[in-house]
Amino acid sequence: MSTAVEEETSSTTNDVEPTVKVSKNQQRKQKRYELMLERRKSKRKEEKAKQKQRRIDKIRKAEDPSLLTRHGLKSNRMENSSCRIRICIDCRYDSMMSDKDVGSLQKQIAFCYSANRRALAPCQFYVTNIDGQLDKRLEKNSAKNWDIHLRNEPLEQVFPHEDILYLTSESENVLSSTEPLDERTVYVIGGIVDHNSRKGLCYQLALQNKWRHARLPIDEFIKMNTRRVLACNHVMEILLNYIQLKDWKNAFEENIPKRKQEIQANSDDDIPQTVSPEHPEEPKLCAEVHERREEVAEAEEPPSINL
Repeated sequence: MSTAVEEETSSTTNDVEPTVKVSKNQQRKQKRYELMLERRKSKRKEEKAKQKQRRIDKIRKAEDPSLLTRHGLKSNRMENSSCRIRICIDCRYDSMMSDKDVGSLQKQIAFCYSANRRALAPCQFYVTNIDGQLDKRLEKNSAKNWDIHLRNEPLEQVFPHEDILYLTSESENVLSSTEPLDERTVYVIGGIVDHNSRKGLCYQLALQNKWRHARLPIDEFIKMNTRRVLACNHVMEILLNYIQLKDWKNAFEENIPKRKQEIQANSDDDIPQTVSPEHPEEPKLCAEVHERREEVAEAEEPPSINL
């Protein structure tokens, strides 16, 4: 009799599944996985929207002869352009950068060249102080065949002193948001990749040489999460956008990376539902890391340049 009771109690205890404790690490992994699925859905929607926009742009290019096509890029050169505004990248900082950073600068110059030759009216694009590692990398990538004024001489030997205006985020002067860019001025971008380890270097150089200096009117139009330090190609694309459309706000919003722009939520409804109330910051941080990894991976891909 007792054995039957024991067997019955043992069978009932075996039917009850033990509760599995989930560690905090597994919970974080689950949240990251759920966030990745949400991001994947949104990226698919964005990609479909981009494909649709590309089809629309293709139709517009076919209908409007004034828009550039792939075959029209060959004749779209600086010497034939109506835009005489000069933009220059000053590459005197070659010895201060590692070989990897010099490679990043070379890619940024290539992006600048690509953006300029695709503009309806290309500006007069200069690269000065080409020497050392950068010179070898540009030569390896056949940069001498590009539509750029490549100069080995220093900036001050290429342009008159009174024409130089150094663009630096530390300057107390701001470019006018109402007046167009001046054709008599050379807008100089500091060609350095230092990961913010040499803050104020371009500003101090401008002061030492008594050059004019200014910063872009970013604060008047958008708010940023980080310092107003941008890559050379971002500054170039902003200037080209403004030259064409005469709209600083549009130029900043289109060409400054979204991760640098401050996003303001108007209500609680704007907060993503994937954020856990117990750990509100963890999914946000994971999303930022994931986004930056994607941007780094995209930046490592060589730019597609059609000569």
